[in-house]
Amino acid sequence: MRYARATSNTASSIKIRFIVLFNMAVFATAFHAVELTMPEKEAVKIDEVLPHPEEVITEIILTKEMKIEKFFDELSIDSSLINPKDIIHSIKPWEQYIIHFSELYGVDSDLVRSIIYAESKGDPYKISRAGALGLMQIMPSTAEITGISDLLDPEKNINAGVKYLAWLKKLHDEPRLLWAWNAGLTRLKKNILPGETKKFIVEVITVKSFFKDDNNFIQLVNVAQNQ
Repeated sequence: MRYARATSNTASSIKIRFIVLFNMAVFATAFHAVELTMPEKEAVKIDEVLPHPEEVITEIILTKEMKIEKFFDELSIDSSLINPKDIIHSIKPWEQYIIHFSELYGVDSDLVRSIIYAESKGDPYKISRAGALGLMQIMPSTAEITGISDLLDPEKNINAGVKYLAWLKKLHDEPRLLWAWNAGLTRLKKNILPGETKKFIVEVITVKSFFKDDNNFIQLVNVAQNQ
């Protein structure tokens, strides 16, 4: 009896082991089959995930503030704007007023000459569509700040213009002074730099470089003295 029971228990144990091994074999076969049917993962390329460095730089440059900074960083003279005879002819009638008020208010006289040329080409009676008047194209609202009227009078116009420049000079460096002069303080504060103002700034610094040449300045003085 003991033997029979032992034999029976042994048989049951073998049967259980066989069932377990069979199930493991079936599971392994099924797992291998599923693995074979799964598509292979493609290697991820870094170039397909990350943007090219130049694309990132382009996005930064396209912001309004960066475009403005880029303009000033690359600001340079444009020699094609220089017409010596025209410049001297436009400025020489007003030289005495330019020198007087530049010294009075402590403003670079070459800057005043350059603004007069860029704004009106020396025409004392020029009136813009926006209502700017005279040699330095001064708005009536600006004239009120300076306390000077009759802006079509060349002497008073230059007086008001140079006085306003002296005030702007205390607040801004020269490029931004020109920005405020041409586009207005409100646009400067809002970081709005119109294309027209960019051209104005380039013309002013170009003509100013012309006057900084001693030979050109001497020529202007000689012409003015021989009037």
